[in-house]
Amino acid sequence: MRRKQGLLIVCDGLGDRPIGRLNGDTPLEHASTPNLDRLASQGMVGNVYPHKPGVRVGTDVGHLLILGYDTETYYYGRGPIEAASAGIDLQPGDIAFRGNFATLDGNGRIIDRRAGRITEGTSELASALNGLSLEGGVTVLARELTSHRLAVVFRGAGLSASVRDTDPGATSEGNPWQDPTPLDSTPEAARTANLVREFSIKASRILSNHRVNLARKEEGSLPANFILLRGPGKMGPLPKLSEGFPIRPACVAGDKTILGITRMAGFDTFTDPRFTGEADTWLEGKIGKALELLHSGYDWVLVHIKAPDLAGHDDKPEAKVEIIERWDKAMGLILNEIDLSQCYIGFTADHATPCEVGDHSGDPVPTCIAGVDVRKDGIDRVGERFFRSGSLQNLSARDIFMIQMDLMGRTEKYGS
Repeated sequence: MRRKQGLLIVCDGLGDRPIGRLNGDTPLEHASTPNLDRLASQGMVGNVYPHKPGVRVGTDVGHLLILGYDTETYYYGRGPIEAASAGIDLQPGDIAFRGNFATLDGNGRIIDRRAGRITEGTSELASALNGLSLEGGVTVLARELTSHRLAVVFRGAGLSASVRDTDPGATSEGNPWQDPTPLDSTPEAARTANLVREFSIKASRILSNHRVNLARKEEGSLPANFILLRGPGKMGPLPKLSEGFPIRPACVAGDKTILGITRMAGFDTFTDPRFTGEADTWLEGKIGKALELLHSGYDWVLVHIKAPDLAGHDDKPEAKVEIIERWDKAMGLILNEIDLSQCYIGFTADHATPCEVGDHSGDPVPTCIAGVDVRKDGIDRVGERFFRSGSLQNLSARDIFMIQMDLMGRTEKYGS
């Protein structure tokens, strides 16, 4: 079978619902997208479920599904992924968490789960917690990630991942942090819950008096005076993508979580300080790097764009429209340079983040695969409403992965 290349743009949180402020459009429908419209006209489109209809997924699960993994087998919690993303080599028995720098008031209530989306000083704050000692000889490892995120690992004997998150979840401002109760009756779970409680209190004391936070308060910014923990887990095996498919993959991203997931999957990863996980990310640079990687011989290149998800969480549909229009302009570079007879171009999302929901939803996400020999749907405008009549319906992200691999000539025949 003839082999071709593929380029996939993952627009994090792209999917949305009709918004009154946008005259009943979704942000993708409302945006001016001549290049994406052109791409859609050259391919098959649809609204694809990341996992199953109505099932909300996290960024971690969403991306594993996009990469073709069975998350019932190969998902070990957000924490181990974040630890890998931060460069922490987990040892047997380690319990890893995803952490958020957050702002609490004097009564233990959450003012902001992301400490005003802090982007500076997080390395110093994480370093202040790294090496913290807890009861019974347990040591804390802490490393900063992108923006308000960090990885937290408990290292010691007799630990369990069966503890409740201290993070009550999105749109929970005004509520107290959750007590980390054990989720099973084992002594290990009870001990770990006590350790999480101990860590939370000690970390808050350290962070509240840290010079980074004292300076933030002086300038009128929210202090990152607490760590909300979620997604505890122990790391297990994850086969490389190349073990199942004859493919050399690469990822271009600014978000450390995505870089970590794809690195675990065997991708070569590429980033730049200007590839941020925020709205100011250098989109043209990401696209330019992807084109360079395709020209240098990589078979499948994934480009990640985080900003639409942030706009969805913050209920900023106008900001979501703006980043989509910036993405569309960058897509012009691709369409002017890539030969669709040799490379398939697609886009999708790891999940929907509807602005008026402020969190991930179970909605299907707009998806497109374009190429010269693709069975075209004849749809020449992007958007959830327009994609309803496309051929990619009632499918999952893993289905889309297999369709891409088949088009690229990377699959084996099933049977003789």
